Amino acid sequence: METLTTISVPLGQQSYSIAIGQGLHQRLHELYPARASQRGYVIASDNLAELFGAPVLHSLRLAGWDVDLLTVPDGESAKTIEIAGTLCRQLAQSGLDRGAVLFALGGGAVGDLVGFVASIYMRGIDFVQLPTTLLAQADASVGGKVAVDLPEGKNLVGAFHQPSAVFMDTHALRTLPVRHLRAGMAEVVKHAVIADIDLFSYIESQLDDILAVDAEALKHLLARNCQIKVDIVTQDPLDKGVRSLLNLGHTIGHAVEAATEEWEIHHGEAVAFGMLVEGRLAVQRGICAESALERLRRLLQRLGFEADVDSVDLEQARAALRRDKKIADGVLRLPLMFDVGDARMVDDVTVEQLDAVLCETLRDDARLL
Repeated sequence: METLTTISVPLGQQSYSIAIGQGLHQRLHELYPARASQRGYVIASDNLAELFGAPVLHSLRLAGWDVDLLTVPDGESAKTIEIAGTLCRQLAQSGLDRGAVLFALGGGAVGDLVGFVASIYMRGIDFVQLPTTLLAQADASVGGKVAVDLPEGKNLVGAFHQPSAVFMDTHALRTLPVRHLRAGMAEVVKHAVIADIDLFSYIESQLDDILAVDAEALKHLLARNCQIKVDIVTQDPLDKGVRSLLNLGHTIGHAVEAATEEWEIHHGEAVAFGMLVEGRLAVQRGICAESALERLRRLLQRLGFEADVDSVDLEQARAALRRDKKIADGVLRLPLMFDVGDARMVDDVTVEQLDAVLCETLRDDARLL
C-alpha cells in the first residue's frame, strides 16, 4: 500500500491534516472513521457523482458512516445563494444535526459551496474536502475560504470555515480533461512565484511528467505547493495581512472571469492571465525585471491555455475590477511579483493604474497568454 504524504495545518482548535496519495477514495474507511451512528452527506456535482460517488459512499459506509449523496450542478453555476439555500433545506428536512459532517466531492466550486453551507447550517458543522481537480487540490481545498457568488461578482458572500480534513486522491486527476489540468497548474505556479523559486524550477523541468499525471511527480508537486499555502495561512487565517499574497493574479483574474459568458474562461486560466497583467504593472513600476516576467510568461505559455481575449468583454471586466472587495478609497493593497519566488504586498496601487494595464494587455495580446 502506498505511503501517504501528510501535511499538518496547525490552527489550534481548528487544526487538521492534508493527506496526499493514490486511491484515497477507497481508503476513507481507515482514514476517517465515524463515531457511532454519525450521519453525513456527500455532496458532488452531477458528473463527479457518477465518477466517484459509489466508491466514496462505499468506503465511508465501511467506516460506519450513515451517509447519502446529494448532487448539484457542475462548475461555477452551483455557487449561488439559491443552491446553498436548497441544500440547507434538504439537510434540515433530513433531520441532520450539529454532529453531522458534509463531504465536498469535486472541484473548487463544489468545495466552496459545501464549505459555505457547512459554515451556516446550524451556525456551523464540520466538513471534509475530497478535491478531485488539480485546482482544488492545489488551492481551493486548503485554507478555509468558502463562498458563493452574486451576479455582481465572485465570492461576495462567504466565510472562513476550516475543513476538518482534506484527502487528495491523485488518481482522480487521471479523469481530468487536459484543459482542467493545465488550469489547475496556474495556481501551483502562483504559489511558486510567491515563495519558492525551487518549486518554479521543478515545474519547468518536470512539466511533461506533471501533465502526463505521473503519480510521483504530482505527489511531490502537491506536497510542496500545499506546504507553501499552509505556511502562509497559519500565519494569517482570517486574511488580515500576509495571506493577501495568495491573491496574486486574482484581482485581474476575477474581473476577467466575470466578463465572459457562462464562466467561459476557467479560473486557473484567468489567474494565469492576471499574473501576467499584474506582472506587467510590476515591471512598469520598476520593482520587477522584465526577464522575470518573461520567465513566468514562458512557463505559462508552455501550459498551453486555450482561452483568448475575444471572449472577454472589456467594459464588463473594468466594471468588475472596480467592484473588487479589496478596494478602499480607490486604492488596492495588491500582491505583486518582485522576482520569481518573491512576491510582496504593495499598498499604493490605484484602480486607475490597474485598469490601464488591463486595457493595455487586452489590446496588445491576441490571446490571453
